[in-house]
Amino acid sequence: MKDQSRESMEFDVVIVGAGPSGLSAAIKIRQLAIENNLPDLSVCVVEKGSEVGA
Repeated sequence: MKDQSRESMEFDVVIVGAGPSGLSAAIKIRQLAIENNLPDLSVCVVEKGSEVGA
């Protein structure tokens, strides 16, 4: 039987969709995190298309 291990990464916030609203949400979350002394807050934007906003 083949090993079915997967790589995983942990994020504090995951946003689905890299359109205008998804990107602006990611930017705003990071700005708020920095303003509130949370510079290590990680944000991930996931896009299924081949390019941002596809």
